Amino acid sequence: MWFKHRAWIPVAWLLSVTNLAAVWFAARPGEAWHATVHALLEAGLALGARYLMTRRGADAQSEQWQLALDQGEHSQQAMGEMQSRMQELEERLDFAERLLTKQRDGDRLDVPPR
Repeated sequence: MWFKHRAWIPVAWLLSVTNLAAVWFAARPGEAWHATVHALLEAGLALGARYLMTRRGADAQSEQWQLALDQGEHSQQAMGEMQSRMQELEERLDFAERLLTKQRDGDRLDVPPR
């Protein structure tokens, strides 16, 4: 949406301050309705600017939360891969140990007794 753009926050504050100054200029000639319109515009724009600032902060916070979740999922996936590689290495080590023990046992049998 076009209201999500961050440039709207300073624009809303600038318009709010401009309308605040316009209240004083409109009240000088005695036009109460004109000054009231500018005061209402100023209040509405100030509230809108605060809302946009709050929403922008909440969006940034939710993006950070989503990034943290993604990193957590990535680290869990990496941990699972590491565990499977560790199991494979353990199996290979067991196999190598069994081969070595068979070879040693075979060498012992071939040696004639003294």
